[in-house]
Amino acid sequence: MSPRVRKSIPLTLCLLASAAACTDTAGPNPSPLDGLTQYASTDSLGAPPPPPVGTPVPGYFQGTVLGPSAPGAGNDSLATAPRVAGVTVTAYTQLDRDPVASVETGADGRFILPTMPGGHYVVTFTPPPGSPYGGVWASAPVHGTSHSHHWWVVLWKR
Repeated sequence: MSPRVRKSIPLTLCLLASAAACTDTAGPNPSPLDGLTQYASTDSLGAPPPPPVGTPVPGYFQGTVLGPSAPGAGNDSLATAPRVAGVTVTAYTQLDRDPVASVETGADGRFILPTMPGGHYVVTFTPPPGSPYGGVWASAPVHGTSHSHHWWVVLWKR
């Protein structure tokens, strides 16, 4: 089953697979994206989401990290997919190796990153060691209402 990251807005905004896993492993300071799968953001019609309008203002991301639904349970949804606790959710400015913010999902799989300056961020979702799930990353803009677009992140099963 392919992993997905979803944001709920009037039209569902999905981050769907667009490339293979990152392979930048050279040097002593590896990329925070090593071993994670990349996704591109699209709305339910396959179009890229519109950029925020005006000057970037601070905001934050929030959402729920899920595993794939059990076979026969239907589509991956908040009703059928298991929540994944202990996932480290980290925001970076583009591909800066120093995180801007980081939190861990709770028992309910939910996360809320703290308020960050307006702009574009790369967000990684790294499962805890020994997890049966693989990590993913996505990029998105932070703005004054970015928190109102709740993310649904479905990790892939190893």
